[in-house]
Amino acid sequence: MISKIGKIQKIANAQNVAPIALNTSLPISLKVSEKIGFNRYILKFANRNLNTKSAKQLDIGANYWAEIESNNENILIKNMFKKPEILNFGILPQGLNLIERVIKENDLALFCEHICDSLMNAKDKESFKIYTDMFLALQEKIVHIPFLYNEIYGIFQFKKGQKESAFYLAFSNFAPILFRLDEKGIVSISTPFKKVANLLNYEFSCKIETCQISPLWDKSGKIIDIKG
Repeated sequence: MISKIGKIQKIANAQNVAPIALNTSLPISLKVSEKIGFNRYILKFANRNLNTKSAKQLDIGANYWAEIESNNENILIKNMFKKPEILNFGILPQGLNLIERVIKENDLALFCEHICDSLMNAKDKESFKIYTDMFLALQEKIVHIPFLYNEIYGIFQFKKGQKESAFYLAFSNFAPILFRLDEKGIVSISTPFKKVANLLNYEFSCKIETCQISPLWDKSGKIIDIKG
């Protein structure tokens, strides 16, 4: 599992070597700074403010992934996909080690015990909030772990089913991805962006599809129904 996380972040890093790449092959991060008129917004991209029009209503202050292209003096922004709120809530510095441990032990009871111990011994408000989120997700039988990988913030979520399991992976600098697995390995990988799907085809030998996806768990308690 850790190797898959590393493989995804390797793809992201390879596509983000330039500070501002307007013809990037992968989605970039944007923040909606303000609304300045009917369907017109100011978007913050890297160190630039972009004045753009959007038929889709955007949330002020929210962060999005989007595809961006330039043609002479024009900048085209398309396929804006709002980042999940859980990407804004806390970082667990030892998160990668915890992911590795959970996968190795394959025991949610031990994971629950670790969360409860961490809640009781939390030294600050931030840590308490993080472990509270992890505990709430676990009530839905979902492993939720925020982590750092090469100084990049990410979210790992996992739900085990009888016949099929799933894990959701999102980095702050990369589009979200949903993996579905069975006992033989990865069955399929889903992402909202076609360009990301095309790159994943070079790295994984399984079904790659472009579709809307959501975290397995978020703060509203909504989950994806994993059959099995």
